Amino acid sequence: MRFESHRTHHSGFVVSSSAIGAGRFSRPLDSILSPDAVDLDAEMSYWRGHHRGLIDRTGLRFGDYEPALKLGLDAYMRGHGRSFSEMEEELRGCYRRVRGASRLDWEEARVVVAAACERLRLHRRTQ
Repeated sequence: MRFESHRTHHSGFVVSSSAIGAGRFSRPLDSILSPDAVDLDAEMSYWRGHHRGLIDRTGLRFGDYEPALKLGLDAYMRGHGRSFSEMEEELRGCYRRVRGASRLDWEEARVVVAAACERLRLHRRTQ
């Protein structure tokens, strides 16, 4: 199933068009969004500007961080409140599959995945 992201003008949340359906709801879009919805574009934009310093290693580019960041965002959304430690083994296996050409090994990527998850958790607590 293909999802298309739509941003509302009031919130930064992303919701799939398939979840909304044409004319299914008479309420404003903001009132039907799940509190767990995440604006993935905004998150990746944030990390493009803040990825340096997560790993104490020179010569890394954003592309090296990207698979681990995406995995962390996905883990938050699919984790349903599970802690990072509860998901770690599963995430390690996932990282092996999605790593691609990233130069981060799992120990380095682990830090990045955890940081992406934690940022979303903290953001949700402050809302």
